[in-house]
Amino acid sequence: MDAVVALSTWGDLADSLCLNGTRHLAAVKALIAFTGGPVERKFDPATQQILKVENGENLDEVVAWGKERSPSSYVDRTNARGVPTFFSNTWHETLFPVNQVVEHFERLTAPKRLNLWIGDHAAPEGAGLTIPFSGPNLPVEEAFAWLDHHVLGADNGVPGWEPVSSQIMFTYKTRTDPETGQNVITEPAVREPRPSWADVTTSTERWYLTASATDSRDGGLGTAPETGWKREFTAGQLTSATAVDAVITTGQAEWKGNPKAYATGSFDRQHLAVWTSAPLRTARRIRGVPELTLTVRSSAPATTLVAYLFDVGPDDTARIITHEPFTVQELSPGEDRRATWRLQAAGYDIAADHRLMLVVNSKDQLYSDANTDGSTTTITSTDDTATRLVLPLG
Repeated sequence: MDAVVALSTWGDLADSLCLNGTRHLAAVKALIAFTGGPVERKFDPATQQILKVENGENLDEVVAWGKERSPSSYVDRTNARGVPTFFSNTWHETLFPVNQVVEHFERLTAPKRLNLWIGDHAAPEGAGLTIPFSGPNLPVEEAFAWLDHHVLGADNGVPGWEPVSSQIMFTYKTRTDPETGQNVITEPAVREPRPSWADVTTSTERWYLTASATDSRDGGLGTAPETGWKREFTAGQLTSATAVDAVITTGQAEWKGNPKAYATGSFDRQHLAVWTSAPLRTARRIRGVPELTLTVRSSAPATTLVAYLFDVGPDDTARIITHEPFTVQELSPGEDRRATWRLQAAGYDIAADHRLMLVVNSKDQLYSDANTDGSTTTITSTDDTATRLVLPLG
C-alpha cells in the first residue's frame, strides 16, 4: 500500500459504537441499513450477535470486534511502513464522531493530513464522489491530489500542505433563495491550517456552573467557582435539545449553509438543566476538545447525561457547537458521583454579544440510555470539585 485516503472514516470503530458507557444506537442502525437487504443475508450468525449492541448484549465482544477492525489498533505497523495517510471528516459526524479520528491521527508519525469540515457524514465529499459533473468539490479534489502525489509522484504542492486544516463553523456567507427560503452559500467558510492538532488549541478558559443566571429558570456560567447549589430534572424523556433532527440530513443542511436553529425558550426545563453565560464582551474562538466536570446524583441506580454546548444569539435562537453523552452506573441512593468527560472537538467562532449555553438532559435519539423513566437527576457543585466547563481556544 503506497498511500491511504479515508473519507468520513473511523480511527477506532469500537469508540464509534460505544463510548462513555453509552451505545451509539442510531449509528449502528444506519450502518446496518446502508448495506441493504435482510440482516440474515448480510451477516454470519456470529456478526449478527455482535450487532445486537442496541439491546446492550455482548458489549465486551462488541468492543473487541470493533478494535480488530480499527486502524488505530495497527498504528505501529502504519508508522513502521511510513504509509502516507489522509483523513477527511466532519465536526458533527454522527456515525464516526470526530474525537476518535483525531486521536488516531495524533499517533501517526508517517506523512499525514487531517481535513475537518462543517456538516455530518459524507456531506462534504458525497456529491463529488457520486454525482457526475456536480461541479468542483474541494474535499475530493484534495483527496485525489494526495494520491496523485504519493502514488504517482505528481509535483502538486501536497508536501507544502499543513498537516491539519479546520473549516470553522459557520463562517460561510450566505444569501436567501427567494423561491426556497433556504440559504445559499456565496462565500466558503474559513479554513485554518495548523502544523499539528496540538497547535489547534493555544489556551483554555474555565467556565464554572453557578446557581442562577439572569433568567431565574436557569443556572449561570461564570468565571469563579461556586458550590452549594443544585439543579434537578426528571430523567427519561426526549427534549427539543437534541444533537440532530436526523442522522446525516441535519449535517447536510449545515454543509449547504443551513445549520439547525434551536428555540432555547422551548427547552423543557422539567426534563433538562440549563446554564447560560452573560452576553460575551469579546468573541470566542473555540478550537479543540471541550471538557465537562459535573457532580451527579440520581434517584435511580444509573443515569445518562447528554451535554450540549450552544451558541445563543441576541434573539435567543441557538446553534449547536458540540455535544457528547456520558452514562453513570452503579449509583447508590443519595451518592454524589463526579463525572468528567470530553465533548466532541469543535472549530467554532462565537460572536461578541452572543451567550454560551450548556444544556444537560438524559436522552437523545442517537444513543442508548440507562435512565429509569421518571427518576430524578440532580447536578450539584461540591466543595472539593467545582462543576466546570473547560473551553479550548485558539
